[in-house]
Amino acid sequence: MTNNTTLTAETITTSQIRALRTEAAEHGDTEQVDICNHALDAAESRSRTWTVEQARALCADAINAGQG
Repeated sequence: MTNNTTLTAETITTSQIRALRTEAAEHGDTEQVDICNHALDAAESRSRTWTVEQARALCADAINAGQG
């Protein structure tokens, strides 16, 4: 069964962000890992380019793109 629900910054869960971060790390996508860290408000985030809300939206967008 396919999940066609579009995620947003408001609906993405911490578990989904953590799973995205793990997958990004496995593929060497350090920028996405940093975005996920920031979305989780993790201290290890190297960049403060985005607000936490913006980082959550970027994570939601990445997951949505992968579902297409």
